[in-house]
Amino acid sequence: MFAFKYVPEAHNRHVLKVKASPIIIGPMVHTLSERDEFASRLKKALAEQGIPDRGQGVHLKNLTGVTPKAASKWLNAESMPGQSKLVLIAKGLNVRAEWLRFGTGPMRENSKNELVFHEAEFVDGDAPLREDEVEIPYFREVEMAAGDGRTQVIENHGAYMRFSLPRLARAGVDPKQAACATVTGDSMEPAIFDGSPIGIDKSCRHIIDGKIYALDHGGMLRVKRLYRLPLNRMRVVSDNHIEYPEEVYTLGDPDAPKIIGRVFWWEVFA
Repeated sequence: MFAFKYVPEAHNRHVLKVKASPIIIGPMVHTLSERDEFASRLKKALAEQGIPDRGQGVHLKNLTGVTPKAASKWLNAESMPGQSKLVLIAKGLNVRAEWLRFGTGPMRENSKNELVFHEAEFVDGDAPLREDEVEIPYFREVEMAAGDGRTQVIENHGAYMRFSLPRLARAGVDPKQAACATVTGDSMEPAIFDGSPIGIDKSCRHIIDGKIYALDHGGMLRVKRLYRLPLNRMRVVSDNHIEYPEEVYTLGDPDAPKIIGRVFWWEVFA
C-alpha cells in the first residue's frame, strides 16, 4: 500500500503543467511500419473478441461511426484513427488504448506486469512509516523569486508520497532515486489522465524509445514519450498527438528539455 501526504503550504493542484510547446513540427505522419503494426494489433484485438475477418470493418464502423471505407483503411494499414476514435475502439474491444496505439505494456488493464495501480490511500497527519514503506519527494513547478512570471522546477521536500519498498524493488528503482509529481492536462491521454500522480526514476535519463519521461523544459514540468533520432536529436511525443503535435530537439541545445527521469509508475483512477 502506498499513500500521499501533503503539508498545507505545499498542496497545489497545479504541480505539473503539461502544455504544448511553441517549437513544434506539423501533424504526425505515420510511417508504413507504424500503420502495419497498428493494423496487426487491431486485427488481433478483433479476433480475440470473436469478430471474423469479413465482419471486422462493420464492427469498427459500429464502434466509431466512421464509414466502411475509413474502417477498411485502418485494417489495411493505409491510415490510423485519431485520438477520439482510438479510445472508442480500445473501449469496445476491451484493450488498453496505449497498447493499441503504441504496442507498449500489456494488452489489457489487468495484467500483473504493468506498474499501474488502481487503489490509493490519501492520508493526513503524521502516521509513522511502516517498515516496508519509504517517502519519496515531490517535484513541482514554482514561480521564481524575481516575480517576473518565470517558473522553475524544484524538488519540494515539504510534500511527499509514501511508496511501497517491494514495489520499488520490482520496478528496479533505487528509493534514493525515486520522486513523484502530478500531471495536469490531457496531452498524455489516454495513457495518463489529468490529475494522475506519477513516479519518476531519476537515475534513468537515457532515452529508451517509446518510454515516458518527466522533463524540465525551461522551468515547465512536462511528461512525454521520447524517441532517439540521428544527429543527436530526439522526438518529444504526446499520446494526444491530435491536439499536441510532436516536437524535435537537438540534445544539449539551450531550448531542449532536460530529462528529469523515466516515469515508471502512474495512477489510473477507476
